[in-house]
Amino acid sequence: MNIIIFGPQGCGKGTQADLLVGKYGLYHLSMGDELRKEIKNKTAIGKKVEKIMNGGSLVPDEITNGIALERSKSKDAKNGMILDGFPRTDAQWNFIKKHMKIDVALEIDLAPKESIRRIASRRMCPKCGKNYNLIWLKPKKTGLCDVDGAKLIQRVDDKSKEIKKRLNIYASQTELLKKEFKKLGILHIINGNQPIKKVNKDILDILHGLP
Repeated sequence: MNIIIFGPQGCGKGTQADLLVGKYGLYHLSMGDELRKEIKNKTAIGKKVEKIMNGGSLVPDEITNGIALERSKSKDAKNGMILDGFPRTDAQWNFIKKHMKIDVALEIDLAPKESIRRIASRRMCPKCGKNYNLIWLKPKKTGLCDVDGAKLIQRVDDKSKEIKKRLNIYASQTELLKKEFKKLGILHIINGNQPIKKVNKDILDILHGLP
């Protein structure tokens, strides 16, 4: 089973992807994580990606497509994959549909106002990297990391002005893809304003109803 899961920032698609991995043994492909992994491991691709990202440019489709294809052939993906926030462009989608059958595309829908509220509430520890959220994952001591006591920070791109820019980019990128998914009959939309367990139940109901 190959699943595309997508939605605006803050919708919880990563959390839902992890829950599906635990239930079905699928490979969770989050392209951002995959690129960071390549950089950390100092691979040839990683060195190229780091240079591109440091220069402020977007990683080209030929690299992201190549990573997705390679992961799809790994033994970890023998039960299928969850494509988390990927593909994002028409070119990426055209590549993906040539190389793998997508069974379902799940959109976790979230109003922009709620998306901004959730993302603006995120905090991280600059020392150990642990993530927090002032809505549902608060630190034990206000403003301090549970692990090392460091003062928590807010990422620059998690501030309201930057979030709005990212949401606009997301909307423009996914509109064509949603039309394509709908035309193929694989698009399902889930209300992302619900609690995590209810969102997960709605997703499982959709998956259990697949032919």
